[in-house]
Amino acid sequence: MYKDIKKIIVLVLCIFFVIGLLTGCGSKSEEPKSQPEAEVPVKQELVVGEQWFPSTMDPAEGWNGWYTIKYGLGETLVKANDKMEIVPWIADSWKQLDELTWEIKIKDGVTFSTGEKLTGEAVKASIDRAIEINATAAGLLDIDHIEAADNGIIIKTNDPNPALIANLASPSVTILDVNAGNFEEMPVLTGPFRLVKFDKDAELVVEKNENYWGKEPYLEKVTFKHIPDANTRVMALQAGEVNAALGLPAASLDIFMNSSDFEVLSRSTARTHMIIFNLKNPLFNDPAVRKAISMAVDRESIVDSIMMGMGVPGVGPFPLVMPFGGEQLKGYGYEPEKAKDMLEEAGWTLGSDGVFKKGSETLEFTLATYRGRPELPIIAEVVQAQLKDIGVKVNIEVIENISSYLGEKAFDTSIYSMNTATTGDPQYFLEIVFKTGASSNFGGYSNPALDAKIDELKTAYNMQDRYRIAKEAQQIILDDAGFIFLVYPMNVLVVDSSVKNMSTHPSDFYLLNESVRME
Repeated sequence: MYKDIKKIIVLVLCIFFVIGLLTGCGSKSEEPKSQPEAEVPVKQELVVGEQWFPSTMDPAEGWNGWYTIKYGLGETLVKANDKMEIVPWIADSWKQLDELTWEIKIKDGVTFSTGEKLTGEAVKASIDRAIEINATAAGLLDIDHIEAADNGIIIKTNDPNPALIANLASPSVTILDVNAGNFEEMPVLTGPFRLVKFDKDAELVVEKNENYWGKEPYLEKVTFKHIPDANTRVMALQAGEVNAALGLPAASLDIFMNSSDFEVLSRSTARTHMIIFNLKNPLFNDPAVRKAISMAVDRESIVDSIMMGMGVPGVGPFPLVMPFGGEQLKGYGYEPEKAKDMLEEAGWTLGSDGVFKKGSETLEFTLATYRGRPELPIIAEVVQAQLKDIGVKVNIEVIENISSYLGEKAFDTSIYSMNTATTGDPQYFLEIVFKTGASSNFGGYSNPALDAKIDELKTAYNMQDRYRIAKEAQQIILDDAGFIFLVYPMNVLVVDSSVKNMSTHPSDFYLLNESVRME
């Protein structure tokens, strides 16, 4: 039996041996071993819903430079970082040669999107063009002339200008190739993206700049869709028509905060929502009236109930995020009873209809607002209700074009939102809004002591001195109650879960950069 078993084992081994040989001979027809599937790369295309849109793409025209920087197309010599400190961008370094003269060197290797090298001559030509056609640029820089060198420029100002370097961060002096032409539709700039389509009031498309001098962008293409209606932007984001949206109503943010599919990004900004008094209206000639109105406004409730916490109660012109902001200033708290007493001391009597009167005059006025910033009309209604509580009647008027409306200077009061320190320096905003006869001093406010204090900034080079002077100037405005500073809104951006490395900034115009990607 053992011998039979042995024969069976030998036979089986022979069969396996033959099968092995046959298998070896047939190896060419063997089924391939399964391999792990290759990971499909994520499509690096982003779609953004925008509330505002440029009128043209010429950065030197009006405020359009904001968009060229925001969309990753343009760059300036310097920029403000997240702390609103001025740092190099296209420029490599700078130094002051004398009271009026500055030398600025350009980084090696910077090119336009065409691949052409950026030279000192090109920078000079771009800035010369900007100050020729843009009043903001001309006022900020106050340049007498510019000299070009291979690796930079030398700027000579008309008067001492301590804020010159900071003001070179203004989008109005975005560097462009003046020889390329077609500035309004297809400017040639230096940023990580290049413009490929501009359909005014509808859509703007940028693509990766293959000649970018800095880090290579992740994104291949970004489409900005103009969706002026805030609720429509909300629905577009929910429906997946856009990956990111700006300027959403505060009341809608809970939708996204409570969803793992979205992220709400926010940051304190340099923007202030304020009320402007038209001092041509006799009602507002009395500082007591202006102070009483300011004390009757509950700023904290506006932040909590209207802004859903996405803001900070206002004190002075500049937000607290700025080093010269209003944290140490003496502003106006919510004191409605004290406001009533102040009006009575100023000769006003509360009528049977609940509105203060003085002789034949009624304490009644119109408050203008606009829908471009969706929270402003709601804030106007809250202010209306709060002033009614102390005996002041307010009528609300919603204006289509608020800038033109204010420029006509026929209003009573208006809520207006302004970016106060886009370049991280206080001088320009104080000069154009609060100085006697200034271009954006729509209400005709004037105080010689304030004018003199603002002028001190023209010769103060030490930053701590500039901050001190700015705070002293703000306190003069507050003592006059020349304006009501309501709230400092946060910059809010909502993105879906596929968007990475996108963030907000204290200034409104830094958004798209080479680090943004899709996952």
